[in-house]
Amino acid sequence: MDTATLPPISPKDLEILLLQIAGLLFLCRLLAEVMRRLGQPAVIGELLAGIILGPTILGHYAPNLFLAVFPHEARQFHLLEVISNLGLILLLLLTGLETDVRVMRRLGRPAFMASAFGVIIPFASGLVLGLLLPARYLADPGQRAVFAAFIATAMAISALPVIAKILIDLNLMKRNLGVVILSAGVVDDTVGWLVLSVIAGIATAGGFSFSSLAFTCGALAAFLVVMRWVVYPVFSRTISYVNRNVPLVGADLSLILVFTLLCAAATDAIGVHAVFGAFVFGLLVRQLPRVKASTLSTIEIFVLSALSPIFFAFVGLKVNLWTLSGWKLPLLVLGIAVGGKIVGCYVGGRLGKLARWEALALGFGMNARGAMGLIVALIGLSLGLLTQEMYAIIVLVAVITSFMAPLLLRAVMSKLPVTEEERRRLEPADRTLLLPTGALRILIPTAGGANASAAFALAAPIVRAHDGTLTALYVDSSRTHRWWMWWRNPARASLAGRNLDTHLADAAERLGDQQKRLVVRRMRSVSPTDAILDEAARDYDLVLIGAAPRHLVSRSAVGDVVSRLRVPVVIVRGSELQAPPRFQRVIVPLDGSVFARAAAEFAFLYAAAAGSQVTLFHVINEARVTTGALAAPELRASHAIAEFEAESLENRIRSDFDALAATAGVVPRVRVLASGDPAATIIEQSHIGYFDLLVLGAENKLLAQPLFFGQGTASIVERAGCTTAVVVPRLA
Repeated sequence: MDTATLPPISPKDLEILLLQIAGLLFLCRLLAEVMRRLGQPAVIGELLAGIILGPTILGHYAPNLFLAVFPHEARQFHLLEVISNLGLILLLLLTGLETDVRVMRRLGRPAFMASAFGVIIPFASGLVLGLLLPARYLADPGQRAVFAAFIATAMAISALPVIAKILIDLNLMKRNLGVVILSAGVVDDTVGWLVLSVIAGIATAGGFSFSSLAFTCGALAAFLVVMRWVVYPVFSRTISYVNRNVPLVGADLSLILVFTLLCAAATDAIGVHAVFGAFVFGLLVRQLPRVKASTLSTIEIFVLSALSPIFFAFVGLKVNLWTLSGWKLPLLVLGIAVGGKIVGCYVGGRLGKLARWEALALGFGMNARGAMGLIVALIGLSLGLLTQEMYAIIVLVAVITSFMAPLLLRAVMSKLPVTEEERRRLEPADRTLLLPTGALRILIPTAGGANASAAFALAAPIVRAHDGTLTALYVDSSRTHRWWMWWRNPARASLAGRNLDTHLADAAERLGDQQKRLVVRRMRSVSPTDAILDEAARDYDLVLIGAAPRHLVSRSAVGDVVSRLRVPVVIVRGSELQAPPRFQRVIVPLDGSVFARAAAEFAFLYAAAAGSQVTLFHVINEARVTTGALAAPELRASHAIAEFEAESLENRIRSDFDALAATAGVVPRVRVLASGDPAATIIEQSHIGYFDLLVLGAENKLLAQPLFFGQGTASIVERAGCTTAVVVPRLA
């Protein structure tokens, strides 16, 4: 085919498309905000926008304007349909990204039972309805059996995209019930499409084709196998390579979109809707630790604010309520659809060991037909199985059930208390400041010093516990010196790298039987700082770096590196030449800041990996309380406070940190003291011999070139009696 002979899209067609998108998007966002202020999900406003701009409202009361913006031309209609389908596919990708497969697997029994009965009962009731309807509602009375099976499928199917959007709007994706609803919706959709493909084959060929059904089922099973054992490892390695070696902005986002579209095309080719492939790929991406949180956030913002509103408005745009001849049949069909789905899911939920309110909420959530109902109606119309009136009725059922689902679900969710596990999952993402979940990549620049050895001692258990990678980076700048650079501390240059092989062998030994997780990189560079920064930009989650030889805040290469790093960093200062095999007792001073929380997160991470005990330590500044700012001599000593006050503070600290500690699997101790000099009290605790690791949180207050965390932090680190780790999170 000569593409040069194909007519391009006309300027008029493009102009109309842009007007359609602008109008739909504006009204969607406006009505979504109205719904939000009324306490309802945004999807209701988006569906309502389509109905208002569609033939039901605009087309009826201002037909000329409606035809000007939405002309009855197939080519123009399909342009908007393509964009809405893209929104549908990416919405299901986002749904997969939000779904925790581990929770889905654990809650599989109630989801399976709810899905099974949620299909069987409405399918049976729809089948009876189709067999008993008067002939005037049938497009071809000779195909009543096929028509009845088609109506039954329309009654049984659920709309996974609408369900997913409702769960996102209601913040239920991390609740157990939300996972059950989503899991059941996946099964419902898959079964529904298989049944629909069989019915379509019968209607087209005039008979049942077992070979066609067998091909679809076999191809679907093969798709899942390929996704798990081929696509997953290939994509994991590819995105890791892209993050390390491709500096192009958004390269990883492009890669995710490419794989999403390929997977969607694959499931569409085997007879299952494209959204299923996008959803499955989203589930796989969710399991990867190498996907940047910023990339996933970009996908979420773009899909929910731009593409999915167009899709839901397009759904409402197809509704024309004026084609109905009366309301008796629509109400009957609606009652059967709603009653069959709710009763079926309730029975299945109860058999799956769900409580009564949970089972009822499951039925409410699964009740939405949405886009799947519309697609079923369009297929039925194109196959000649539905009259225009029956088509309008099925569309009406799809839209009304999509309106009903979030309203009913919200009403019943107040009956379901949030479990402790759910509360931890619902913890806002910004409360965890430091590291992603999954395998971690840690970088330690080293020249063989004692502080770098302490950094390896901290990193090794974390790498072992999280199937991570530990990279030791040595930058040799000695050969770049010239005779006229003798004044640049040649003694220090000569010491750098001495006994490096022994140092790296000790680091490998700390990894035990997982020494293959240690990667050693040696490079030469005129600027060690730039070399470290370039390496750190290659998809690392954390950098551990030894403190400057003399002072934490002194002007040094360490200060220059830390101030310019774009990933979280931990500055380590050891207290002895050889760090212990593990730090057994960890103390974390708290001051109520987000930086102290980051320090606690790192301490919990290490303690969980090394089997250590963490003490959260809070010192009330008695000088500030009593004298305003100056420490009175009699208040400098630390002491216990009133028992009731100590208990209150300890309980408050536990409530603030329990979720973070439980996520890591750690049960911390809490200690509260009062002192006129908190810094001196912290230093005192580090010298008593009980603690062997002090973890501080700090903000880099870079007012000038030297690295500076505040005089209090610097003083504590330089005078501490045990190994000290200063955690500097990246909040941007």
